[in-house]
Amino acid sequence: MLEVKNLTMSYGKREVLKDISFHLPEGKIVGLLGANGAGKTTIMNILTGYLKPIQGEVFIQETDMRKNPKQAKGHIGYLPEVPPLYRDMRVQEYLLFAAGLKNIKEKKQETERVLELVHLEDRKTDYIKKLSKGMQQRVGFAQALLGNPTVLLLDEPLTGLDPQESKHMRELLLSLKKEHCIIISSHILKEIEEMADEILILKDGQLVLEDSTRAAKRRGNRNVYRLTVKGDKDRIKEYLEKYEGLREVKYVKEREAGVHEFIVQARNTRDIRDSIFGYLVSKKLNVYGIERSETSLEDVFIEMNSEEENS
Repeated sequence: MLEVKNLTMSYGKREVLKDISFHLPEGKIVGLLGANGAGKTTIMNILTGYLKPIQGEVFIQETDMRKNPKQAKGHIGYLPEVPPLYRDMRVQEYLLFAAGLKNIKEKKQETERVLELVHLEDRKTDYIKKLSKGMQQRVGFAQALLGNPTVLLLDEPLTGLDPQESKHMRELLLSLKKEHCIIISSHILKEIEEMADEILILKDGQLVLEDSTRAAKRRGNRNVYRLTVKGDKDRIKEYLEKYEGLREVKYVKEREAGVHEFIVQARNTRDIRDSIFGYLVSKKLNVYGIERSETSLEDVFIEMNSEEENS
């Protein structure tokens, strides 16, 4: 579907992409993540054919972007962070215009198809400038869907949307992923975590992580537990610090009179809930709860970015 080989790009003496390779099949939503300046926008511009890399290859549906750019671009739908809308045009008028630019033969039929997909059939005669931010984003997305491209490249598609509009966009993307490869560049990690099957994390122009979202979260799992225990705070802390399976113990707060909350980190990935429960009970302490903390995509992102800084 989409294959990138040894992609390298520089602006003058500054190398912004360093030998990046990845392969993405259809039926996936992929999150492209990275701090500002990591190289996300440069990759998007190369994938759309807007920029030519210094070296490396991009294949879309096995078509070489460098050798056959027009054919390769025909497989791409692109929604930039600021949708390319003519706000003084009506919705359908704009989509017919965009379909003409893409040399789509059945323009009216295709325009009706994408209007139905993004649920804007009843707004097709409205001026774009009178639509909400979320609806304008949907118009931009409808433009990207014209021609039914196999690869969808979306740059910050959820930025600035209210919760209801964001929910509509997520549902739409999930409904489309079976027949497309969807790449989303975004700073909203919570949204990516809910939607993406795989993630690519960039750091200073290098691909530092390529994995499934679930596997990436497992990799970043620090085996952290939240304990709620009744008893003397100092006594509980002393016993926890003596427990061999723990690397770190932090006191959080007194949740209610005599009931204290701690966060502890285990020394390895083995689940210690049963053993630590038995240990604390043997010390005549009342255990109100042991909860294993889930690693979030934000945790993984921060960890991948800090690892290189601390090395």
